[in-house]
Amino acid sequence: MKYNTVTLSRFETVVAALHSLGGQARPAEIAEEVRRLFPGPHPDSLLQSVRARIQECSSDSNNWKGKRDLFYSVHGIGGGVWGLRAMDPLNPANEDGIADSAEAYMAEEGAATLRTHLRRERSRSLIDRFKQQLTSYACSICAFDFATTYGEIGHHFIEAHHKIPVSQLQPGAKTKLEDLAAVCSNCHRMLHRAGGISVDDLKGRLQS
Repeated sequence: MKYNTVTLSRFETVVAALHSLGGQARPAEIAEEVRRLFPGPHPDSLLQSVRARIQECSSDSNNWKGKRDLFYSVHGIGGGVWGLRAMDPLNPANEDGIADSAEAYMAEEGAATLRTHLRRERSRSLIDRFKQQLTSYACSICAFDFATTYGEIGHHFIEAHHKIPVSQLQPGAKTKLEDLAAVCSNCHRMLHRAGGISVDDLKGRLQS
């Protein structure tokens, strides 16, 4: 499916790219997905434009315009990963809803992604507790350590992966600390991209 770039505004292309990437991504990844979804000439400043659109449409940013609040900072400001908020920006009943031309293509997929974010936000305290009890912040799959590579800014930085996909949890299901795995950003993306592959399976693929 190709988009009509004439009918999509800049913030709408960011929404479309984030949906395509699973709802969370870094600005550089979003910019690349915009290029893929919307073929054609793009300015050299596309990455800067993506960052600006996110910040203008996020109350997590000091540059928020106070209108649309579509994006949130997954790891807090400075963490580098942005996600779509729990509200549905594709719903025409929402005053922040986007153009009908995009809605027709993305509404069903978008709704499922945003329900997942609702669960993740409710489990934030569990994820924080999981990270606090770690004795090592190296990736449990590839052993990458952010502090070793990036120094002070990487100190105690790691991502928490749900071994049982959040989308498969039943309403009211309880997630325990042992249901989470400490993984780096690359391995986390590969786990989700592979469509439900386990931590052990991905580790085996890497070792082989």
